[in-house]
Amino acid sequence: MFFEVADLSVASPATVSRCGMVYMGTTVLGIEPFVECWLRTLPPVIKPYQDNFQNLFDAFLEHDVVSEDNVIRLVELIEPWFIFSLIWSLGGSCDKDDRQKFSAWLINMMDEHKIETKFPEDSLVYDFKLDDAGIVMHPEVEEDDTERSVGWINWLHDREEYSITSEMKFADIMVPTIDTIRSTYILNMFIRNKAHLLCVGGTGTGKTLTIVDKLTRGLPEEYLPEFINFSAKTSANQTQDLIDGKLDKRRKGIYGPPVGKYSVYFIDDLNMPALETYGAQPPIELLRQYMDTKGWYDKKTIGEFRTLTDVNFLCAMGPPGGGRNPVTPRLLRHFSFLAFATMDDASLSKIFGTILSFWIEHCPSIQHLRDQLIDSSIAMYNTVQNQMLPTPAKSHYTFNLRDLSKVFQGILMADFESVHSTEDILRLWYHECCRVFQDRLVNDEDRDLFESFLKERMDEDFGVSFDAVVTVRPVIYGDFLYMDIDPRPYMLIDDLVAAQRSVEDMLSEYNHSSTKKMELVLFMDAVSHVSRIVRILRQPLGNALLLGMGGSGRQSLTRLAAHMSEYDCFQVELTKSYGLHEWHEDLKKVMMKAGLKDEPVVFLFSDTQIKSESFLEDVNNILNTGDVPNLYSMDDSENIFKEMKPLVVDQGLQPTKTIMFSAYTKRVRSNLHTVITMSPLGEVFRARLRQFPALVNCCTIDWFSPWPADALRSVALKFLNEIEDVQFPPEVMNGMVNG
Repeated sequence: MFFEVADLSVASPATVSRCGMVYMGTTVLGIEPFVECWLRTLPPVIKPYQDNFQNLFDAFLEHDVVSEDNVIRLVELIEPWFIFSLIWSLGGSCDKDDRQKFSAWLINMMDEHKIETKFPEDSLVYDFKLDDAGIVMHPEVEEDDTERSVGWINWLHDREEYSITSEMKFADIMVPTIDTIRSTYILNMFIRNKAHLLCVGGTGTGKTLTIVDKLTRGLPEEYLPEFINFSAKTSANQTQDLIDGKLDKRRKGIYGPPVGKYSVYFIDDLNMPALETYGAQPPIELLRQYMDTKGWYDKKTIGEFRTLTDVNFLCAMGPPGGGRNPVTPRLLRHFSFLAFATMDDASLSKIFGTILSFWIEHCPSIQHLRDQLIDSSIAMYNTVQNQMLPTPAKSHYTFNLRDLSKVFQGILMADFESVHSTEDILRLWYHECCRVFQDRLVNDEDRDLFESFLKERMDEDFGVSFDAVVTVRPVIYGDFLYMDIDPRPYMLIDDLVAAQRSVEDMLSEYNHSSTKKMELVLFMDAVSHVSRIVRILRQPLGNALLLGMGGSGRQSLTRLAAHMSEYDCFQVELTKSYGLHEWHEDLKKVMMKAGLKDEPVVFLFSDTQIKSESFLEDVNNILNTGDVPNLYSMDDSENIFKEMKPLVVDQGLQPTKTIMFSAYTKRVRSNLHTVITMSPLGEVFRARLRQFPALVNCCTIDWFSPWPADALRSVALKFLNEIEDVQFPPEVMNGMVNG
C-alpha cells in the first residue's frame, strides 16, 4: 500500500511506525519528472515513436534550420513576451503591497540584464500590456515594409469611454478600470488556452462580477460556461452531481460537453466547504482527483471510472478566515493564480465618478460637489472599515465595496428635481450612509461614533455644519407618500406626522384586504424601520437581513413594507411533514414567479423556519446566483428557455441554453427580494454568518434595538383604550402604563 500525503498532522504514531517514509522535497527532483509527466500526456498514437521524436528534436536543435534574420526576430519578440508572462505568472499572485516590491525587483533585474524593452519611469510593471498588434514572426512579411517592434502601453490606452444610459439598471453598470480591463484580458488568455485559473481576492474586489461578465458576454459559441457556488455545507456528492449533470456520454467511460463544445466551470467561493474531522474538504478532494486523473468513479456503478474531456475549471475564493479554509496545496498546484487586489482610491473615484456624473448632470446647482461627494464617501467607507471592527458580539460588522456601492445606488434612487442646494444633497448623502452603515450598529455608542465621522466629513470636506443639514430626526427618505405618481419619487419626507399617518393608512388597507390582520402600533421607531425595509425592497437585488429579538416586529413590518411597495409577500408554512421536497417546491414557485412572470416578490424567511441547514444553503445560493442547484426538472428548464429566448435575442445575444438561463437567474435576482429575520444571539448565529457569507455580503442589515419607553407606552395606551365599556381617568391610565 502506498499513501501520498501533504503532511503527518493527522497520522497516529502507530501508523507512522508501520510505514516506510520517503520525503519528497521541492528541490530534490529537478525538472526531469515534469518533462516525463508531459511526455505521458502525449496521444497514444505517438507513444511508439516517442523516443524517435525526442532524438529528432535534439538533432534539429543542433542545426541552424531558420535564417539568421528570423532568429534575431524571434529573440526580439520572445524577450518582451517572456517578461509579460513572468509578470502574470510569478507576479500574478501578488497582493497590492507585494506588487510594489515585485515591480521594483523586476525593473532592477531588467536593468542588470540589459533588456531593451523598458517600462515608463515611475510606474508599476502591472500597469502596462504589450503593444504587439500586427507583429509577425518573419520580418520579410511585415506590412508596408515597416518593421514593427514590441513596446509597452498602458492598459487604458485604447479604452473606449464608458457611458451610462437611463435604461440601465444599477446592477448592470460595470465601469471599466485598469483593474477590470487587465483582469479580463488575463482571464481571456487562460480560458482560450484551456488552462485552469484560480482568482483570489477579498470580498467586493470584483472577482465574481468580472468572471461572470466575461463568461456570459465575451466567449465564442463553442465555450459553454457553467456556474457553481460552494458553501460550508457543499458535499462531494453534490459537486459531482452538478458537474456530471452538465456532461454527455460520448462513448464508454468518456464524458464531456456536446461534441465541438468546451465546458468552463466557474466555481465561486472555492474554499468555503467545511473541514471534516481530519482536515480534508471532500469537494476539494474530488476536484483534485479530476486534476490528477482526469476523472472520477461513477457513484452508481461500482468500479466504473468516468473520464471527463473538454472540461476546464475557473475558480474564485477569498483569503482564509471568516469561515473560509486553506485549500490543500495538492489542488492548488494545478492552478495558475490571479490576485484581485483591493481597488485603490483612484479606481474607486473613477467608478463612482462615472456613475454619479450621470445623475448629477440633472442638478446644475450641485455639480461642483461631485468630486467632494465621491472623496467623502470613500473616506467614510475607509473609516468605518478600520474603526468598526467585528467582535464575537458584533460578528456582522464586516464591510466591503458592495456597501460603498449601495450608498451611490441610494443616491441615484432620489428624484433629482428635489435636490437644489448643498444642504439637500448632503442630507440625502447622510441618509444613505446611515442606511448602509449605521443601521447595522448594535448600540448607541457605536451610532454616536459613526455620526461623529459624518460630522467631521461635512465640516472638513464641505464646510457645512451638521445641524444645518440634519434639521429633523429621524431623517426619512421614501416614495410611499406618493402612491399615485408613476414612477413614485424617492425624496425627503420632512413631515413626520404625515409619514406616520400614511403608514397607518397602509396598515388599514392591508388589514382590509388580508385574511391575516396585523394589530400594530406604528410609533415613530416602527415607521422608521418600515421606511428602511421599503427602501431595500424598491431596489433591484434588494435583500434584507433583519436582526433583533423575537417580538420586535420584524416579520409584521416586512409584510407591511411589501404591501407599501405593491409586492406580493411569500412565506413558507411549516407543517409536521414539511421537508426538503416541500421546501424546493416552494422555492421553485416563488423563483419562477420572479423569473418567468417578471413580477417583484418578497420572500420572507425566519430562522425559526430552518428545519435543516440545507435551507440556508439554498438561500445563500439564491442571494449569490439566483439559482438553486438541481432545482428544475427538464420540463421546467424547457419552459424557462422558451420564455427567455425572445429576451436574449432582443439583447443581441446568442440564444444558447447557458445565456438564456443566465438571463433567467439575473431576472430572479432582480425581482426576488429575500428578507431574512434572525436572532443575533448565540454561537449558532455567528456560525451561520461564517458558513453562509451571502447573508451579510448580499443583504442590507437592519438592527432592531429594544423598543424605547415611548414606544412601549404607545402600545399600552392603544390596547387600554380598546377595552370596551371601561373608561379610565387620565391619571389612572398613566399610572397603569408607567407602573
